[in-house]
Amino acid sequence: MPTRSAVIRRATRRVLALLAVVAMGVVFPTAALAHDQVSTVDVDPVRGDEDRADRDTPWGPLSQYDRNLLINVRWANLWEGPTSRQVAERSTNSRVRAVARQLSEEHHVLDEMVGRTVAQLGMPLPDSPTPLQQAWQEEILGKDGHDADDAWANLTREAHGTIFLLIAQVRSATRNDVMRSFAQTANEYVMRHMTLLESTGLVRASSLYVGSTDGAPHQPLPGRGEVFLGIALALLAIVGTFFVVRLFARYEPRAAG
Repeated sequence: MPTRSAVIRRATRRVLALLAVVAMGVVFPTAALAHDQVSTVDVDPVRGDEDRADRDTPWGPLSQYDRNLLINVRWANLWEGPTSRQVAERSTNSRVRAVARQLSEEHHVLDEMVGRTVAQLGMPLPDSPTPLQQAWQEEILGKDGHDADDAWANLTREAHGTIFLLIAQVRSATRNDVMRSFAQTANEYVMRHMTLLESTGLVRASSLYVGSTDGAPHQPLPGRGEVFLGIALALLAIVGTFFVVRLFARYEPRAAG
């Protein structure tokens, strides 16, 4: 009869072999899926850049978060600039007109800064706002008078508050010198714009709440391959634990009778 140590060694080899088979069956398809995503991804009109790989630049690695900050600021410029300009022209509220005019002008300057930054880093940018931002534009410009001022102040304030989270993340974590400088400047613009919008007296407490960013481009959900890998490894751990427990229970030394 084989000794207890021999049985344990044989069982260990079997578990390791099973682990290798599962890893080959799950990791290789996952890698192929990731390669397909990287090779086809450009700028999604809702989620931005979904490629999670860093890109090498002379100023340090450019992460997905870095790239999506530039994309999100570009999106903000595309809808907030023109909308604020029209609000400044239509509003009868002097404070709203002044704030909207300043935001329109500063988003133009910020967009030029985005253009210079991406020219250095070499990456694509969207040329139209997201469907949600277009809906915000239609909502604001479809109203008149105080209703238009109110919708503009609150929607724009909430949008600034949400992108503020991404700016803070990139500013604190980026390893790219160009992006660190850009995030610093973008932070100053967004803080000033939030303060200006609040100075209109129209901003409600609900628009000060920064909505969930689940599903946003800078917080990507796990890919299908990653989900499969996690499930497979969890099942393997459960099976392995059950097998080892049964093995030790079977060969537990018995007390002499």
